[in-house]
Amino acid sequence: MIITNAQVFIDGQFHDVDVQYDENKIINIGRNLTENVADKDIIDAKGNYLFAGFIETHQHGGFRKTFYRNEYSENAENFNGLDDVNFILKELPKYGVTTVFPTLDVQPIEDTVEALRAIRKAREQGLGADPMMIHFEGPYLNPKRSACLDPNLCVLPSKEHTMMLVDNDLSDIAIMCLAPELEGAEQWCRWITGQGVHVEIGYTLCDSEMVKKAADWGADTTTHFFNGFEAMHHRKDGAIVGCLLEDRLTFQIICDGYHVNKQWIKLAIKTKGIDKIYGITDEFNFSGLEDGEYDNDFYGKISVSDGLVAVKETGMILGGNNTWDKMMRRARDVIGLNEIEIAKIYGENPARCLKIKDRGKIEIGRRSDFCLMDKDYNVLKTIIKGKVYYER
Repeated sequence: MIITNAQVFIDGQFHDVDVQYDENKIINIGRNLTENVADKDIIDAKGNYLFAGFIETHQHGGFRKTFYRNEYSENAENFNGLDDVNFILKELPKYGVTTVFPTLDVQPIEDTVEALRAIRKAREQGLGADPMMIHFEGPYLNPKRSACLDPNLCVLPSKEHTMMLVDNDLSDIAIMCLAPELEGAEQWCRWITGQGVHVEIGYTLCDSEMVKKAADWGADTTTHFFNGFEAMHHRKDGAIVGCLLEDRLTFQIICDGYHVNKQWIKLAIKTKGIDKIYGITDEFNFSGLEDGEYDNDFYGKISVSDGLVAVKETGMILGGNNTWDKMMRRARDVIGLNEIEIAKIYGENPARCLKIKDRGKIEIGRRSDFCLMDKDYNVLKTIIKGKVYYER
């Protein structure tokens, strides 16, 4: 198959080239590839954007479901393991996501193992977006800074605990969060990064010197930056300024204008350079609720308005409520980023920042995963391993 007449995003720019692929990988990129090719083997993009299939590295769930048993919502009693996981994976291509890192919150170990087994089974079935790797947003968090609703579930990092947590299988663990001030953090961080796992700094009260030490130990990214960190103050050292000064770190950022003010996002981009920023949604089980107020057994009333889900009484934001395509629009309309900046942050940067080499960029030899979008970031077509999975 060949996609022609697209604005193809490659290496930070849009290019007027054709892309040829089979059911596994991209096999050619260039001009005039459609000569002597049957019409049935050609997709005319009609001038729209063509991106590599999007990689979402921080997503807890969405569409009223999560990847794990969530003790703080109706999902606790109704979690249906493999069926819930597959439901999310089948929905994601509608929004351009072809690869996702299911992100597990701080839960009892038995619930985490249950979720891991369901995700791994779903990966074998391949019924939607690929749950390529797993992201652990905890439990090695500072309980004084953690969003975890049960601080007793925050524990000190150790090899023994981690192996129980991952069901004795590190082969598909991509990211694990760490507050580097915790006892045992250095030994654990050096061990886990030696296994090929990215350590993200987050939910911490450490200072800039500790951030530097964590990078020395192998930490190379952050969880959703600014969120989960102590607020920056000009008279106080802290993790935020430490991360901004540390060139070895990349940043996840939620570009919806709620989680992070637009000027802070621009500051991060200017300080770090845009190639070290990658977009996420942080979608959660509340994603998909219509605007209004809802009763919740744990939080009390929650309020949903224009993509923001928050506890009415305290204003605490409850994960993300915008799908990948909406995030791209908000990055333009609310944050004020241009089309190249948006394409970098959401298109190629997840793979670049996490050193993913088999997908996430339109390049010969990478997976034939694509998202065709109009200029308003509406998904027109999503292709997974060479097959059209979703078409508007």
